[in-house]
Amino acid sequence: MPEPRDKPREFEPAWLQKSLDRYYTWGLIFMAVLLVAFPLYRIREPGLRADAKAARQHEYVTLGSGLFSSQCASCHGANGTGGTAPTLNSKQFLASATDEQTALLISGGVSGTSMSAWDIDFGGSLTSEQILQIAIFLRTLEPAAPSVPDWRRGAKAN
Repeated sequence: MPEPRDKPREFEPAWLQKSLDRYYTWGLIFMAVLLVAFPLYRIREPGLRADAKAARQHEYVTLGSGLFSSQCASCHGANGTGGTAPTLNSKQFLASATDEQTALLISGGVSGTSMSAWDIDFGGSLTSEQILQIAIFLRTLEPAAPSVPDWRRGAKAN
């Protein structure tokens, strides 16, 4: 009869198994935390985005107002109420032009008129961000904008 053999050595020592179990446990806890945190984040994120957008909008309106006063008011009048250039604070203009169109008009100017390009890329003195700020400022004038049917000629409101 053959002699009984010794039990084979364990492939992994006990201390290694305990260490792996500890990492598995912490991994599961971390995964559970993520499973709870992501839905909470998704619930909260739209409000954070709306707050950031409102803060940016307020900042752009403030900066745009200053830029308009210093760069545009000499031709378009204070707050775009009319002058030697078109009246920008009019229902007709603001209803017909989007912010993007307004920014493009400011950027590239208007051929055949005294409205030159203001974008640095076209030889002007304003950055694209500053031009966007002016366009956003002009949009804030829309709710109280008077009716100026002859806005293209720089007419004042009736």
